[in-house]
Amino acid sequence: MNNKQKISVLSVYIIFLAAFSLLFFIIPFERTSAVWIMFVFSEVSLILGYFMTNYSINKSDLKSKVYGLPILSISFIYTFMQLLLSIIIFAANKFTVTPAWLSAVISIILLALALIGVIAADNAKDIIEKSDMKITEKLQNVKEFKLNIDSLCNSCTDKDIKKQLEKLSEKIKYSDPVSSDKLYDIEQKISKEIEEISNMIFNNNYVGLSDKIDSIDRLVDDRNKKCKEYK
Repeated sequence: MNNKQKISVLSVYIIFLAAFSLLFFIIPFERTSAVWIMFVFSEVSLILGYFMTNYSINKSDLKSKVYGLPILSISFIYTFMQLLLSIIIFAANKFTVTPAWLSAVISIILLALALIGVIAADNAKDIIEKSDMKITEKLQNVKEFKLNIDSLCNSCTDKDIKKQLEKLSEKIKYSDPVSSDKLYDIEQKISKEIEEISNMIFNNNYVGLSDKIDSIDRLVDDRNKKCKEYK
């Protein structure tokens, strides 16, 4: 979230806070203890609502903002419910005296539920982000293999070798993208072989390069078979 967005969010909450406060003091009605308690908790709900909203969308990447939507929803619901119940108590106070303890209990329960909801949503957000990070890491190896082979295709000047690399790139493209600890050794071998052919192409040494590419091709086949076995 950039500075302009932060200022916009802050401005909206300040406007609501100022408007609610002004209306509370402008509109003539009896201000009992119950009314004052609801007023204070309403002000607190707007302040907390701002911090919850700011926290939920503070990250710059879209994925983190999406994961923060439950917290954003809780902040809106909590603030809305607190303000709505306050207005109901204000209006009801014209016909009957609302006990101060009732206002306090309602507000405290609502605040407690909101805080518990935010804590639970935040923990769930962390779990999802860590899981997503692990999945990204598991997909990284095959993605890097493909990018490196494609880069070598562009650098290669030998037509036959280039065709071999293109076929290898195509095979890697349709390989199982998910890695695991059980595939570590074979993926390390593939990575080492790719590094070796990269050095050979960089030094314009094409002797034995075809056999090296065939070796990687076989390793990719072995990896694909192991992927099926481990599923």
